Amino acid sequence: MKKFLAILLSVIMLFSFGIIAFAEGEETTGDLPNNIGKKEGKIVLSIENTYIEASKEYSIPVRLYADYLSKVPADAEKLYIGAAGIDLAGDMKTEYAELKEIRFADGVSLEKVEASYDPTTLGYMAFGIDKAHFNEYLSTSDEGIIIAYIDIVVNDNLPEEYGVDFGQLYFDGTYDLNYTLGEQYPEIGQSAGFILADGTFSVIETPGSPDDDIVYDTACFYHTPYVPTWKERLTTWAKAQGHLFVSFFITILEVLDSFLTK
Repeated sequence: MKKFLAILLSVIMLFSFGIIAFAEGEETTGDLPNNIGKKEGKIVLSIENTYIEASKEYSIPVRLYADYLSKVPADAEKLYIGAAGIDLAGDMKTEYAELKEIRFADGVSLEKVEASYDPTTLGYMAFGIDKAHFNEYLSTSDEGIIIAYIDIVVNDNLPEEYGVDFGQLYFDGTYDLNYTLGEQYPEIGQSAGFILADGTFSVIETPGSPDDDIVYDTACFYHTPYVPTWKERLTTWAKAQGHLFVSFFITILEVLDSFLTK
């Protein structure tokens, strides 16, 4: 009976070690950096930071944070925002991924600029938000609202490197909306603004100006964190405990010895 109790105690102790190590090993290596959130009196366009793996496809959310409703002209009919494109940067562009397309939410329209529009760079475009959706899109909660998804394909060249920024997905600057709306609104000459009821264009200050009302936030890509096996977690945990681990087992052995010698 004493031997049985001693063995049972040993099994319980080892099982407890396994549970502790498994729980402590739930944390993966590294965390994604935070995107820019909602800013007072601004329109923030944020492409979400993303974990990626080789040979997989991803739909990257474009999230809008806006505290801008009070700045909307009373007779505004539509908001246009122009961008020279959406593109990959760094090794993501040259080595690891390909852009496929951008898909906008209801109430947001994509205005392609040229017949030679290149889907691999998602270049030269403007997108518009209709008046009916101003309340929804220009006065968001702190969590923002997803207005689009950018589809990318990651190839099999992506190395298993953790905590490494492989490159960015970003709005490639602004451009003159004359390229898109010039025939109808020849006086625009700006990258963002509201079309008013009388057909005129009310300009929004864009990045690069002292009072810019629009903020572009890029996405960074990191390899999906490695999740260790339970054996690796147990080993890592045991090594981290050091002398405490050894002292505990010495105590257990002393208890077992007392059981077996009585």
